Amino acid sequence: MPHLQLLRQLQSTLPLTNDLAHQRLNISLSIGTPPQTFNLLFDTGSTDVWVPLSSSTGCAPNCPTAFTPSLSSTIVNTSIPYLAIYGLTPDPANSIAGFYFNDTVSVSGLPALEDATFAVGNVPPALFQVGNWGIFGAGSPLREALLSGPNASKVPYTPAWERLALASPGGKKKMGVWLNAQNASSGTVLFGGSDESRYEGGLQDVPIVLQRGIFTGWGVNLTSVTRVNVGGEEDGGCDEKTQLTAANFSQTVLFDTESPNMYLPTPLYDAIVEGLNATELINMAPYVPCSLRTASSGYLDFGFPTKAGGNAEIRVPLSEIVYPPGYPVTVPAVPDRNGQELCYFGIVPTNGSILLLGTSFIRSAYLVFDEEELVVSMAKSRWSV
Repeated sequence: MPHLQLLRQLQSTLPLTNDLAHQRLNISLSIGTPPQTFNLLFDTGSTDVWVPLSSSTGCAPNCPTAFTPSLSSTIVNTSIPYLAIYGLTPDPANSIAGFYFNDTVSVSGLPALEDATFAVGNVPPALFQVGNWGIFGAGSPLREALLSGPNASKVPYTPAWERLALASPGGKKKMGVWLNAQNASSGTVLFGGSDESRYEGGLQDVPIVLQRGIFTGWGVNLTSVTRVNVGGEEDGGCDEKTQLTAANFSQTVLFDTESPNMYLPTPLYDAIVEGLNATELINMAPYVPCSLRTASSGYLDFGFPTKAGGNAEIRVPLSEIVYPPGYPVTVPAVPDRNGQELCYFGIVPTNGSILLLGTSFIRSAYLVFDEEELVVSMAKSRWSV
């Protein structure tokens, strides 16, 4: 890569700060004139950028720093209502309500976006208590909240992530996402391109699943999951592999950096945890012995069909799926029947139709979300802690 091109790429590579305690990866962004700066949850599962209202019901009268529209000399109130409801099962208690605005939006290393669309919303108690204080959405324009609801618009706006990608040296509607290892302080996102220093081997293109030929989100087909037990001396050092899915298994899964967990079909979840000993669902959350955080605990291999007709495989260590003791801090510590502390497990069973691969999977992969080629390109992540 030419030196100048590499320099420009490095300048447009933005850090994603790892707040593992609250299960968040944050991107820094400024809005308005003069700029008001926020660390927003980076979310490939939604599209809008929204920032918190200072009088949010989840924290008033002692809210953290929030956005004040009246302090910006360049702001425009569109008077378009904003309503977003979060969760696999939409719950009004998890809704952000407010209005859309246009103003200058900027991130370090890239040109400022003039008249960028974003929302300012009320943060309710349920979301504030889990540390949600603003989101940077990076999904399909068809996931914008203004396209749904009683006052729905028929025309999406160009989301901030697309505008940043088009303004980057790469100039394409794509972004390379590197979340890094669980214990790392930060990862990165590169708008408009990919960073070959962040992965091993070659990128493999996995087609996005379209809805009636239209891009609606970062969904791909998952066709296999294999458990790998690390071989010891008694096994001659050979790993033992157990296929956990049928030969004809195929499920659409969404890559979602806002979700800390994988949400997989209950039968597959049961097969995954069968060999992990004493896995317990407590308050519908999974817990396992903390000993599984060791490197020798094994792996899960996830397979995806590629555009070229092959198979892309991402290996995820079990030690990356199991959270450290006491994490996340938003849930109480859980002991087993003998009083020993259990650790939170980042795979959750679901009988619903929406399946997610959240950060407990994405940390092990380098993913290039490419809206122009309609693929998610993937390779093994090269961690740096």
